[in-house]
Amino acid sequence: MPESKGSRIIDRGFHRLAEGAIARPRIALAILPLLTLAALPGLLRLELRTDGGALVPHEDPAVVFDREVRAHFHLHDSIVVFLMTSHPDGVYNTGTLRRLQEMTDALKALPDVDPESVRSLATETSDRVFPGTLTFRPLLDPLPETPQRLERLKADVEAADIYTGTLVSTDLQALTILVGIPGGDGPSSSYDRTALYQRVLAIVEPIAGSAGGNGNGGGNGDRVHVVGAPVAESLLGTHIMEDNQKLVPRAMMVIAIVLWIGCRRHWGVMLGLSEVGACLVWTFGLMGWLGVPLYLTTGILPVILTTIGLADEIHIFWHYQRVLARDGNEAPTKGSSEHRSMVRETFHQMTPPLVLTSLTTTLGFLSFLASPIAPVRVFGIFAGVGILFCLVWSLTVVPAALMLIAPEKMRHPRAGLRQSSAWQNWRTWPGRRPRLILGLLGLATVGLVLGVGRLVVQDGWVDGFAPRSPFRQATDEVNARLHGTHVLLAHLAFEGPWPTPEYAGFRERGEFNGPLLDPSLVHTIGDFEDFLRAQPEVGGVLGPHSLMTTARFLWKGRRPGSREVPEGPYEVRTLMERFDMGRGKRRRREAIDDDLRQGIVTIFLADANFRDTARLMDAIRDYEQQHLTPHNIRVGFAGDVAVSQAMIPAIVRTQVSSLVLALVGALAAVCLLARSLTAGLCAVAPAFLAALWVFGAMGWLGIPLGVATSMFCAITLGIGVDYGIHFFERYRLARAAGRGDAAQAAIGEAGPAILADSLAIALGFGVLVISQVPSNAQLGLLVAFALATAALVTLVGLGALFELPRRASAPAD
Repeated sequence: MPESKGSRIIDRGFHRLAEGAIARPRIALAILPLLTLAALPGLLRLELRTDGGALVPHEDPAVVFDREVRAHFHLHDSIVVFLMTSHPDGVYNTGTLRRLQEMTDALKALPDVDPESVRSLATETSDRVFPGTLTFRPLLDPLPETPQRLERLKADVEAADIYTGTLVSTDLQALTILVGIPGGDGPSSSYDRTALYQRVLAIVEPIAGSAGGNGNGGGNGDRVHVVGAPVAESLLGTHIMEDNQKLVPRAMMVIAIVLWIGCRRHWGVMLGLSEVGACLVWTFGLMGWLGVPLYLTTGILPVILTTIGLADEIHIFWHYQRVLARDGNEAPTKGSSEHRSMVRETFHQMTPPLVLTSLTTTLGFLSFLASPIAPVRVFGIFAGVGILFCLVWSLTVVPAALMLIAPEKMRHPRAGLRQSSAWQNWRTWPGRRPRLILGLLGLATVGLVLGVGRLVVQDGWVDGFAPRSPFRQATDEVNARLHGTHVLLAHLAFEGPWPTPEYAGFRERGEFNGPLLDPSLVHTIGDFEDFLRAQPEVGGVLGPHSLMTTARFLWKGRRPGSREVPEGPYEVRTLMERFDMGRGKRRRREAIDDDLRQGIVTIFLADANFRDTARLMDAIRDYEQQHLTPHNIRVGFAGDVAVSQAMIPAIVRTQVSSLVLALVGALAAVCLLARSLTAGLCAVAPAFLAALWVFGAMGWLGIPLGVATSMFCAITLGIGVDYGIHFFERYRLARAAGRGDAAQAAIGEAGPAILADSLAIALGFGVLVISQVPSNAQLGLLVAFALATAALVTLVGLGALFELPRRASAPAD
């Protein structure tokens, strides 16, 4: 088989790098390390952006709507400070209430935080007024210190039942402070939530930690949890950064062990690890120089680059040691013409597959450019940058180093081991029963692919934390005592003609004017709120109806039977005015706008996972069509949960579709450079089959597709294609040499390196199993399984496939 035009293109380009490094090794050893050092100061400029808001595309319709709703109603995501007590009287003791007051005052004084966005019993008013005034008295003014005042506070809170499950736990053992995130535009905000979370912790932990004794209402061991969606986003980024400190060294150790097993030379291990270190410095230093932050998505990039950065070296060292052992037991003298010839031969044969594998792996990661999420695109770009850096390093620093290292220091001490009878028997196995092997692979594929139809999308912020992690346990405890820490906002827009003649006079006098003056419409909203409370996913509901009826009950002096909607528009208008006087316009505007044409129903969810929330939103849409549309009421969704519901399936679909992009890109690259459709198909088929196997296995095992786990697709294809390229290149060379057992020769030549390569990368990704983030652990296991499958299908499947023609033409036994 003549050398392809694509190979000649590679020779004229990348092969010259290796030739130049072999000719001038010391210069080559200086240039790239110096460029790496130039990138080093960029690490000091690297910024962390590990909050969840960075994962949101700001111009997505769901995000834009959420931002508009939040701005119109002055709504914020909230950090939840949960103050628990073990006092026998529960929260109604002076010590715990004093700590609540101290925490609230300190949190309201935080820079950037709007004091009105901080809510607790210390900020809310009762229906009592200061003597001789119409000014309503705050619940904790004065701080109750006698049993009588504590009982009165308890009665006030119970009368305003909207506080139970939000500011007071249902078991009366905990109090809540809600700290609104500055900015008010929800998940798309660029505000540094992690920094705010740290400041909140610095305030509340010392105050809660000062609890002690059983004195006059003493705290009796008060504890505090700080939870909520913003905290989950912040901690997730922190966990990923902490993971890197443990996972990167372990991944490097795994790679070093595999390199040592493969080449048995410390020089090989040192060369490989130096490449990984340089790659990490270059990639992240470049990010710093370019002002690209370190996102949640790029947080696992060090482990990925450490794992796959050494794949080229495994193949280079294996082939170089084969060349050294080929002509006898004596290694050539360092720097001799024979030594130079052996290094040149190694890179002459290895450059085409190295370039192809690096390009296809890069294309696999660049397929993430199709994602609507900027941090995902950044992940793909800089993963590709790191891989290309490793390619240049492999074609410059490695050949230069091999020229300066005495051949006997790189020669495998047991070169004949790889040609043992056991290996010889194994490499000929695919050729003995090729039809049986291909049939078994086909049956396995069909059986596993049937599981693809069982795949479901499931994700959520809480799923990012292990069940036994402190944050997960704290969140579960808070959710068990409150309505829920996740919020879905149902935005109500009243689209009917307004005003009617009956209410026209309100507009003329400049008073409250809008559809919500109509008591029948408020009753309709009340039915909607009752429907929501009956849903299994919902912990609690607050909306215009519940706020109005509670305000009327307090306005009427807590008279039994007065917790009802006012009878006419004038009464509704007066109730709105009383509400503004008592709790303030800001609180009313969080549920009912000034025009009385829009409203917000706040739905509290204890476990905001994708599947259950999707079911709830579908049920709301059905209810809307049957009961709200006839009244010209339209429902829209906002809040952190609504944004996640819109983003998760979009991200997962994009990640899965990147498989197609990676497949087409890899196929096109191999076909164009090798000028062979067969080479392209042989390269991508094993990796594509492995991806299908993993999809099917996930379906059968009930492993859901999430934002992180769906990333395995393009990663698997990008890396798994390498095995087919190396195998086909060795097969092509064996055919060109006239060998009749070309398939067996390809297994013998490329098999050990492919197995070592897949073992190293699979184990490298496998270290993710100890990650604090369950989704990253699942990603590591999926990639490891997929790559092991790709290596198996390459050696066994392609080996059997290429043996079929020879077996068919062989004479019958």
